[in-house]
Amino acid sequence: MPKRTIAIAGGIAATLITASVGTLLLFGGSGDGTATSITAAATTTQAPGTTAALTTTSSTTTTTIPDPGRVVTLTLPGTGTLQTAAMAFYAWLGDPDTFERPPMAEGLAAFLEGVRFEEDLDLTGEFAREALADESRVAVVTAGDDVLLIVDEGTGWVVVGAKLSSLGLEPWYGPTVRFIMIIGTDARPGYIERVFRGDSLHLLTSNIAEGAGAIIGFPRDAWVQAPYGRDKLTHVNATADSETLVQVVRDITGLPVEGYLVTGFQSFRRMIDAFGGVVVNVPFAMNDPKSSAFLVAGEQILWGQNALAFSRNRSINGGDFTRSFHQGMVITGGLNAVQTRSLLDLPGLLKLLSAYTWTDLSTADLLTLAAGTYELDPEKVVNLVLPGRVGTVGEASVVFLEPEAEDIYRDLEDGVVAPDE
Repeated sequence: MPKRTIAIAGGIAATLITASVGTLLLFGGSGDGTATSITAAATTTQAPGTTAALTTTSSTTTTTIPDPGRVVTLTLPGTGTLQTAAMAFYAWLGDPDTFERPPMAEGLAAFLEGVRFEEDLDLTGEFAREALADESRVAVVTAGDDVLLIVDEGTGWVVVGAKLSSLGLEPWYGPTVRFIMIIGTDARPGYIERVFRGDSLHLLTSNIAEGAGAIIGFPRDAWVQAPYGRDKLTHVNATADSETLVQVVRDITGLPVEGYLVTGFQSFRRMIDAFGGVVVNVPFAMNDPKSSAFLVAGEQILWGQNALAFSRNRSINGGDFTRSFHQGMVITGGLNAVQTRSLLDLPGLLKLLSAYTWTDLSTADLLTLAAGTYELDPEKVVNLVLPGRVGTVGEASVVFLEPEAEDIYRDLEDGVVAPDE
């Protein structure tokens, strides 16, 4: 079922975890807000029957572990289960043969299989987190150039993504290539926004290994095969639901679309205003009473009402095709604006997003998708609209997608649109 989450404040619980002899000791500290760190140190030779040395200060616990472990220290502000999860992750990286693997995504564990530190490491980090109304939580931990993505969906903190520059590794944020459907409905105030017709229909793709992606606009009147029969793509969201619309797009394109984000007129306006507007280079002056688009040409900040008007105006050359391209320009403006902010702003941005959208994606998928946008070069994110021709079915005006659209789908299998020769 779709979920709508609104972030709420979360508390920090002090923790004290003590493992058995020969494993790591984690001390949560006094709870007075002082920094907490753990260190996994290389072993020292001991006489039979003696115990390993344990040195404790007010903020750092050091214990010995067998070779080939390295000294891996992470210091974070405060105490709590989030800090403990991040510290345990680094302790495991220090010597995965000694320490039990902490909770993490299976794909991340496979990615880190056989990885070892080649030298001692001493990191000082910080973090940001948000608690969501469905009781899931998201967090980003940064330490030097390292990034950890951590979520709690009700069973404790789980590391779901990491960028370990300290190990010379590329980021692992889930699958390298991602596909997500963005649906903007035309529901007016007073109507249920997520179940109305799809007025803005875009497939967002990314390939973080290439630092590239695409914003693919679907003509809203594209004539498609839905489970209940032939219909305009715009009607599928209202006649069936967003899950069905995503399945139709999968069938059309042959691409593994993960899921969707849905918003409506009112939520879109409020989201853009709360975000602080988006910068768009309006290509020409607009004076359209139907969409309330009264804009001068040139680069400018569009706030909620003007961003919506610019996205809706179809009293222009190219009609819905141009309008879909303009909607892609607004999405591009949002991407550019996100990249001006720190990764530590990401939990707050997801809080904002979740307040004004509906999705069928898991919290982990949302976090890794959002983090992946920081790996993209905006110059390598192509904005295009699928080619089609306007025709009629009965008395209805529809768009028949051109055969060239199939070439675009196949080109997009790696998440990237190849440049024109």
